[in-house]
Amino acid sequence: MSHAASYAPRSLEGRVVLVVDATTGIGRIVTIRLCAAGARVAVVGTAHRGRGDDAATNAAFLCKELAEIGMSALPYRADIERADTFRTLPGQIAADLGPVAVCVVVIPAEPGAEEITAAFRSMSEVIGAALPPGARLIEIDMADCAGGHEEAAHGLVDQLLHRRPHTC
Repeated sequence: MSHAASYAPRSLEGRVVLVVDATTGIGRIVTIRLCAAGARVAVVGTAHRGRGDDAATNAAFLCKELAEIGMSALPYRADIERADTFRTLPGQIAADLGPVAVCVVVIPAEPGAEEITAAFRSMSEVIGAALPPGARLIEIDMADCAGGHEEAAHGLVDQLLHRRPHTC
């Protein structure tokens, strides 16, 4: 059994979850856990200044890895400096996977990157306004996650599985 498949029971079967900044750290862990729980995940690699890799390629590779073990995820790319890419994203995902039920936005907290953190907060507002009625928007603010990535990721998915509010 794969490491990812051992995470959780499949109780989010068929629900569409959008994960923004899904390709590294806590976003990657959340994505894998959601897929293991049966969710259909829209994996968004988020491009921004200062990022030293290709977010779209990372999203594609993660989705390929998940597909190889029977999980459902599709890659998407959005540019943090172009709000229009986030405004249209929920509609694009609905056309591909179905309506978004939950959107998870990972807000980075890197020292000296206050501009990027502020851009992620603004983007979260934009995407929240574009979600379908009844969809949940959950922000994971890395500045508030003192317990570490793994613990915060497991806590978030456990809360979704049990319908409890998220606290980091």
